[in-house]
Amino acid sequence: MDAPLYPPADEFVQPVDAPFVLSTRTVSLGELMTSPAAWAIVLRHAPALGLTVASPQAKPYLSNLTCQTFVDLGLIGRQAVEAINQELGSLPRNEWPRL
Repeated sequence: MDAPLYPPADEFVQPVDAPFVLSTRTVSLGELMTSPAAWAIVLRHAPALGLTVASPQAKPYLSNLTCQTFVDLGLIGRQAVEAINQELGSLPRNEWPRL
């Protein structure tokens, strides 16, 4: 079997990073908690998360947990997460969490 022949590239195209989108999939609960405005949005739509993150057992994991984790566990609904994402999308950059 012969190795395939590949033609040389016409030109190099520098890759471009995709813009960062603030959402419940891209930041952890711990990061969301660093912004009072972002955390207020989360608690408005999913108040149960306020009690959950206050648990001493949850604190070590907040940097790894996202809202999606709690959807998978059945603690919050997908509609709540969609509403949170919509509001986070309109949050001014100066009110974003520390990333």
